Amino acid sequence: MEKKIRIGWGKRSIAKEGPVPITGQFYLRISQGVFTPVLVSALAIENGSDAVIFVSAEMVIVQPEMLAKAREILSTEAADIPCDKIIVNATHTHAGPSSNAISKDYPNPLEVTSYDEMISFLGRQLADAVKEAWENRSPGSIAYGYGFATTGHSRRTVYLDDIGVRLGGHPGLAVNGHVQMYGNTCDDMFDGYESGTDPFINLLYTFDANEKLTGAVINVPCPSQTNEGAWVLHASFWHNVREKLAAKYGDIGVIAQASGAGDLSPRQLHYRAAEKRRYELKYASLLAEYKKHPMATPMPRTISDDDPGFVNEWMDFLRAEDIANRITAAFDEVLSWAGEDKQSAPSLKHEVRTVKLARRMFPPEMAEEEKRNLENFMAEAYLSEGDDYAVLQTNSILSCRRARCRGVITRAALQEKEPEITTVIHAVRIGNIAFASNRFELYMDYMHRIQARSPFEQTFVIQLVCDLYGSGSYLATAEGIANKGYSASPYCNLVSPEGGQQLVNETLDMLNEIK
Repeated sequence: MEKKIRIGWGKRSIAKEGPVPITGQFYLRISQGVFTPVLVSALAIENGSDAVIFVSAEMVIVQPEMLAKAREILSTEAADIPCDKIIVNATHTHAGPSSNAISKDYPNPLEVTSYDEMISFLGRQLADAVKEAWENRSPGSIAYGYGFATTGHSRRTVYLDDIGVRLGGHPGLAVNGHVQMYGNTCDDMFDGYESGTDPFINLLYTFDANEKLTGAVINVPCPSQTNEGAWVLHASFWHNVREKLAAKYGDIGVIAQASGAGDLSPRQLHYRAAEKRRYELKYASLLAEYKKHPMATPMPRTISDDDPGFVNEWMDFLRAEDIANRITAAFDEVLSWAGEDKQSAPSLKHEVRTVKLARRMFPPEMAEEEKRNLENFMAEAYLSEGDDYAVLQTNSILSCRRARCRGVITRAALQEKEPEITTVIHAVRIGNIAFASNRFELYMDYMHRIQARSPFEQTFVIQLVCDLYGSGSYLATAEGIANKGYSASPYCNLVSPEGGQQLVNETLDMLNEIK
């Protein structure tokens, strides 16, 4: 007979005061304030025999050092918490506080919070959210189901010709071929999208002993990267989701997860004019208010619909609202029937496995080309004068391009000696659903391979889950590698498509073990 579960929720703000670094583009931004709360949220579920602690962090990525700091704190302050059962995923907002090391090889005239201070703060907040969830455990139940809420769209635009040849290359950023990320769909050579979309939303609800809703895990195939270039802290559409759910259900917990969405984004491309009209009519009052109080930015812009950059900004802002409306509508619909099947003693099994995956290998000529690219970038001088923010942006882009070239050169030199990378996979069973983690920006096809062969009714794939061996990087399919483009270029990939299939097989092996 299965044991009854206990459930606890916790959360902490990660909106650190001061000049917080923001990463997620090719340049460093420094926060100009807080536009929405940004959180780490934690959910602990245990039955005395096993446990899982889900954590979502509203950041572009969670670096291993942040996880290590949290574990260090927990080992001292809460030794009873099973740290190996913590699953920390980034939501991939491009306007969250950064846990990345900030390069010091270029002139930066602006103050920015140090890497050590950021890691200390973020690790503490993560640890405290986990502690709160663990301490709040009490008898409860879960329910689950799936619904439909279109959130992500393919962002890889396919052309009949090699657009990299036609438009030229972007060394240090991307290598385009028959695909360009966010490419122009009005182009005469437009051939479609490399992948489609996934309309599913997977939901796990939690309830207290009185059957009152206390929170939910919400898993969608979409990273939360609206307002990608914001200079303010911003949780993207997950903030809008929390607000809407709180208005109806009170201050419930939300674990926000992106599933296999490395080739997807919230932005659709070929319906852009129709989308603009939709927002102008549907959200007229919200748009008017935003134009009065837009996001703070130190970069020059015109608060006018004559400025394409500002139009992009408010469309991103309203896109978050539109996506949140779809998520919360699905939340309510699924709860209306899934809530009829609450389970207080579901099977709970959590396996953790360290695996090795085949690297993406680079031919010698590719490494030589990147050496030439690096030499060219090293010959470019950093700016030392001008507007402080323009200096920061220009210099950090050049630094990034140098670093990305070095990354390919380093991996090419290492690949014969270390043909595999090490990573960690979590597989969790709760009743007849399962969760499977990976650390990558995982192309959607890999998620479908896992879900289609999984022995469970529903399988929540969670991407961008931090482990102590590394974080991030895109895991592209063989089709993606052949088509090239950002996210499938040598700068972006640690693991090969063969390694991707190894990830699928290892994950399925674990899922079958815990069934």
